[in-house]
Amino acid sequence: MIDVLINNVWTKMTQDELQVGSDGFAFEAGLYETMRTMDFKLIFLRPHLNRLFSSALKIGLIIQYSFIEITDMLEKVIDNFPAPNQRIRILAVPDKLIVYTSHLNLDPIIYKGVSAITVEAQRNMPEVKTTNYHTCLSAAKKATVANCFDAILCDKDGNVFEGSKSNVFWVKTGKLTTRKKDVLPGTTRQMIIDKSPITVHYGKLKISDVAGIDELLLTNSGSGVVPILKVDKNTIGDGTVGRITRELMDNYTGWLRDEFI
Repeated sequence: MIDVLINNVWTKMTQDELQVGSDGFAFEAGLYETMRTMDFKLIFLRPHLNRLFSSALKIGLIIQYSFIEITDMLEKVIDNFPAPNQRIRILAVPDKLIVYTSHLNLDPIIYKGVSAITVEAQRNMPEVKTTNYHTCLSAAKKATVANCFDAILCDKDGNVFEGSKSNVFWVKTGKLTTRKKDVLPGTTRQMIIDKSPITVHYGKLKISDVAGIDELLLTNSGSGVVPILKVDKNTIGDGTVGRITRELMDNYTGWLRDEFI
């Protein structure tokens, strides 16, 4: 059982009851956010809560707690958990705000490069992080079965959109690109767009063109910047972590460090 804070009151629930997208999910449809801690400190809190409130306006969901009140709940949950590095989840559903946490287990080997698969699937409301997560959960399970880091979602015409739990960037002839629309406005993605010394361009990518790009990387708030060396049967570039990807990984490490200043 998992210790869960619901409307600032402690209770216990099962993992299946809390898993967005599962048949056992215990709540009405709403929104969710996932963030992380380092040494018990919340990382990049403001962009996550800003997105939560912005998304709530888009779908007409009333969140009955303020930014400060939610922050207090997050800190209460963090203090109740023994591990310094945690993955925190907020669920915002009608009349309820749910907060819980778990261990953040990052295998350092992923930063040497991982594989991904492509799955024909799209989220209904890609620009909002809703608990209607069945499409992404199903794709993520397929990636796990294939022993891959993530599944990259594509439409029937082979257009690449995003990962089941990440955003997608690619590099070709030194140009760093990501899709502009119809994807989740990820917090790490936006950080790269806003802070990276490398100019980010907007464009589109087809599965059929993946073999011709030089670098591919996925981003999310838990793992940061993760290099992808293989998609399906296609090796990306020369099969090693590319120069721009490595630079972005270093940048991200610096941004994390800045959170502690």
